[in-house]
Amino acid sequence: MKNLYFYYFFIFFTVISCKDAEKTRGDEDEATPEENVNQPSQRVIDIADIIVPEGYNIEAVNTGLTYPVDVTFDEEDNYYIAEAGGHTYGTKPPRAPEARILKVTPDGTVEVLFDRVVPMTEIKEEETSANMEEGLIPPVTGVTYYKGNLYISHRSRYSVYNLESKEFETIINGLPSWGEFLNAKPIFKDDKMYWFLSTQGNSGVIEKHWAMVIDEFNKPEAREIPGEDITLTGQNFWVPTSDLMLTEADSVRTGAYAALGDTTTTGQVIAGEKIANGAFFVSDLDGSNIKRIAWGLRSSFGYRFSPDGRLITTMNSANPMPPRGLMFDWEPVYEVIEGEWYGWPDFYSGLPITDERFGVKKEERNFVLTPETHRKLLKGKDKPIQPLAKLSSHAATQGMVFGRGTMNVPENEILVAEFGTIVPVFKGEKYHPHRPPGVPPESEAPEGVKYNWPGFKVQQVNLSTGEATNFIYNRSGLPASANKGGGLERPIQLEWDSQGNLYIVDFGVVEFDDTGMNAHPFTGVIWKISKE
Repeated sequence: MKNLYFYYFFIFFTVISCKDAEKTRGDEDEATPEENVNQPSQRVIDIADIIVPEGYNIEAVNTGLTYPVDVTFDEEDNYYIAEAGGHTYGTKPPRAPEARILKVTPDGTVEVLFDRVVPMTEIKEEETSANMEEGLIPPVTGVTYYKGNLYISHRSRYSVYNLESKEFETIINGLPSWGEFLNAKPIFKDDKMYWFLSTQGNSGVIEKHWAMVIDEFNKPEAREIPGEDITLTGQNFWVPTSDLMLTEADSVRTGAYAALGDTTTTGQVIAGEKIANGAFFVSDLDGSNIKRIAWGLRSSFGYRFSPDGRLITTMNSANPMPPRGLMFDWEPVYEVIEGEWYGWPDFYSGLPITDERFGVKKEERNFVLTPETHRKLLKGKDKPIQPLAKLSSHAATQGMVFGRGTMNVPENEILVAEFGTIVPVFKGEKYHPHRPPGVPPESEAPEGVKYNWPGFKVQQVNLSTGEATNFIYNRSGLPASANKGGGLERPIQLEWDSQGNLYIVDFGVVEFDDTGMNAHPFTGVIWKISKE
């Protein structure tokens, strides 16, 4: 079963290529990032391959983008695109642009608005981003327009770009975000900024890929931060470290909520902090008066307020990463309720990690928090708050918006961008005929699990029933590049413009197989859906 863990690895959108993949790209001869903002698209575009609601058209309004992750609009119908500019490992193809914000005017003119990036040498030298110079720390994860400013989320920071003065200022700094998953897009309500700080890793203990991030950025003290005092069971895990600079050991034992190489003991207490991982926060517009709303969540890239004022969020499923991986977690949708703990790192989609659904290695799926800690955090309940909806396992739910009453989407239902799986067995037998040891055939998989390329589309979700239906998707059911088509690749974020048109941010081509992933620059697209 050990090979099963190493066979699968699911990294959030920011892990867009493995280090060795860059050496194999045949089109990356240039040694410096491409500065020309208008690049020819490196993928096929064919709108005939895409199913959209009846009476509507889809068009690619921006192509040739590199790792786009968000779009936002101002009152004058300008829109702004965030390009990530790198990924978790701190590397990228040589020609790929640095992290940047693009401006697109109503006549289609595209310009670079802001692209000042903190040098990697400084990132490695400083213990916290609070000590680093102003600028973007890749990857950028979101951009939101609000009252004359662009609010930008990027690794360990939230910053503001004033569109009138052209001044850039970081307002929240030094967040514990030196892992695979990051702080996400800010949203606004009643002149308050709401934001989410993801867990840094998969399941509470540093895993192989998080260790690679720590090594690349030289952050050996990185660890998960709990929101309240927790007591540990003392379970420790062997973390693979053979390729790291930080240690010469092939693997090191590491405990939950501990830095790489630090073991824990039964009954050990980890002090909680206000700024915790896996938590939602609200602050003033200048970043002051930070208040935590809820914690015990995992990794979210999409959350919005419902028409009746509820905060609704998508959540990425946990993944089969060593050493504490689990398979077949759903992609849940939650209502965020103030003061609640949602169960991470011992509960997933409302179920305990010990549930048979997640079964791979039982000895690696024990609780890391004591029963007393569970009772305290759950405030007497026997289980955490349950999801409003559970979307397909490993579909990688990302951004979301509520309906606008158009396109037959009620205002109390949501549209969800699904980035699409990067777990190889979920390609199905035709594209991946060799299941690894221990992985059941689809006929014996848990309820609702299909090895049929989950994701790669936009879904409509009824929050009252939990029912999800395909909304915008490829005729083939595959990402466009899988069958040389010209439709959607990796939807990652959604937004409406002032006329009620829907925009889809398509990250671009991300190939994946048993050896890893390879994301192609200049393949990102902004799609626009409008009335015929």
